[in-house]
Amino acid sequence: MALGLAAVACADTTTAPTDAGGDELGSVDTAAPVDDQAAAESDPVSEEVVDDAVAPSSSSSSVPAAIDPAPAEPVVTEPAAAEPPVEEPPAATTDPFDGVATIYGGSGSESPWAPLGWWDGSAWNEVRFDEAGDLMLVPEPDLASVSVTSLDLGDGPGSVIDGLALGEQQEYCVGPETGPLINLPVVVPETMASLGYDAVAVSADWPLQPRPVRQVGLEVVEYATVGAALFSSVTDAAVTGEVLQVVRADLDGNGVEEVLVTFENVTPDFGAAGDFAGVYARYPSADGTVVDELVVSYIPDAPVDFPTIGRFSIAAVADLNGDGVMEVILRDMFWESAGMGVYALQDGRLVQVARGGCGV
Repeated sequence: MALGLAAVACADTTTAPTDAGGDELGSVDTAAPVDDQAAAESDPVSEEVVDDAVAPSSSSSSVPAAIDPAPAEPVVTEPAAAEPPVEEPPAATTDPFDGVATIYGGSGSESPWAPLGWWDGSAWNEVRFDEAGDLMLVPEPDLASVSVTSLDLGDGPGSVIDGLALGEQQEYCVGPETGPLINLPVVVPETMASLGYDAVAVSADWPLQPRPVRQVGLEVVEYATVGAALFSSVTDAAVTGEVLQVVRADLDGNGVEEVLVTFENVTPDFGAAGDFAGVYARYPSADGTVVDELVVSYIPDAPVDFPTIGRFSIAAVADLNGDGVMEVILRDMFWESAGMGVYALQDGRLVQVARGGCGV
């Protein structure tokens, strides 16, 4: 039975999400709060009440190939008129770095880091394999300085380690693929769904986080409600799940924070029917509307014959090409394979632009 990770973009006009018994869950609030205390203790969006929310429909494509979701109408929630949440005055974007910036995923000083892709001065590039199945060479970066970040560094999600360097190239997977050593001054904690891909590194001399990146409370009911509605629309069945991560950041500097949520229902060991895993995004607009979409997901057709189903987690949020717009780096794991994908905003939605990793 062939199984793979699936990226799903979900969309549609919606009614109120329902619980497992088919009853309406009630009104859904959608304007994002900006106060740190409020973000951890209250609804993730404004106190304006939204009626008649509808669960979205879906389409899918596969991972680890670049995610290019099929076109779909987004889920738009129409709240009552309200001032949009503003973290701080909008920060102007800049021209991107006009040289080569290479991107790597890894976890520490002992093992080489896997190349994820590169920015060539005008476009993103994925790591590629030649006709023989060998990894093609990643170009040398134009900057010697390397910066590393992860949501899980000891100083919090806004922590960035600057002034590092790429070291000796060594094999990092089961074949001849090579990546650089990076000597980190700290230990990066091993995280959920990582298998050693715990942080992202980029050859850069610009600030990786021009605006705050925050992890907020998981107990807000709204995040689970939205996640259940999105996955229910894909599975055509009422589902429940667990919120594992909530990350807020104004990715493009327009003064309105996007929200990223890791949401899953995973049975221990070999999984079970009804399991799923994924990361979804909330895209608020200045007019107060909010679009909710799955960025990436895995939904097996039946219980799997592997020790784990495909899982995901949010690794980092960082500007990887110097244009002032932050990209999102997601981990993915399936059985004995793992890696990282880089997702960039394109037309207001996150799209995979690079990915690397290792699998057997």
